[in-house]
Amino acid sequence: MTTEVTSRAVSAIATRVLVRPGMADRFAEWQARFTRAASLAPGFLNVEILPAFAGSGEWQIVQRFVSHETLERWLDEAGRRALLADLAPLRAPEDPALPEEVAPDYHAFATVTEVITTQVQPGREGEFFAWSESMQAAQAKFPGYMGTLVQAPVSGDLPYWTALVRFGSPAELDAWLVSPERAARLSAADPSVSHWSNRRLAAGFSAWFAPDASGAVPPAWKQTALVLLVLFPVVMLEIRFLSPRLAGLPLALATFLGNALSVCLVSWPLVGLARLGMMWWLRPAPTHRTAVEIGGALTLAALYGAEMGLLSLLF
Repeated sequence: MTTEVTSRAVSAIATRVLVRPGMADRFAEWQARFTRAASLAPGFLNVEILPAFAGSGEWQIVQRFVSHETLERWLDEAGRRALLADLAPLRAPEDPALPEEVAPDYHAFATVTEVITTQVQPGREGEFFAWSESMQAAQAKFPGYMGTLVQAPVSGDLPYWTALVRFGSPAELDAWLVSPERAARLSAADPSVSHWSNRRLAAGFSAWFAPDASGAVPPAWKQTALVLLVLFPVVMLEIRFLSPRLAGLPLALATFLGNALSVCLVSWPLVGLARLGMMWWLRPAPTHRTAVEIGGALTLAALYGAEMGLLSLLF
């Protein structure tokens, strides 16, 4: 295992693991045990376990703590070392190490997320963790699962455990929420231990980016980048040609008219045209994925620069 945690400001770490084919179910059970152990560690904020992309055997295990010191204590815990040792038979032969590095932000993944908040009765956390371990192991084996974030209560005034459960598409999340596996575990929960609520998060500009055959949509950051590509010239052209003609109107009305025109043009036809032109990057094939991602980013950078160069001639 290699670790790249040197700064005293670092309080989150990402551990990468490449799971051996056929070990998905055992890895799902391991995730649940690891999440429980991390949740009980002093200074725990959240743990997030998610694949590199849908169907990938490569997973990132992000562990966040309140300080560098509490993270260091967690990294040195015997229980954590034992859990990482348990991964040995689950890992692919070409994955000889468990590299660890400062945790990146994975919240831009194009997934659908269910937010579950739970208030646990004081003194009964152990019962809650045991039940949660069973629930997480089951959902991690379910089709479309794309990772979970578990967040500890942030203060005594907000005594809620929060779980963000991600699936690749609304249909896959809905299938899990109404599944017999989940229903069985909910019926086994003791209502005197905890009570919970849930809601769904919307993601990015997904209304403009239809799901593919599997129900997945492009990552939110790609959606945002493409919307910016078509919105920027619209706003610049409005400033140059439309705003002078609306100058005599009340500011609120003039702003509303400008925004309404922008939204209409972006919704149709501009996003559709940009989507068609960049589909090779929005949904790259698994083969040569890295090259496609880099090529798409460079293409967007060139297009942004061309827009700024051409539009600057108008001012």
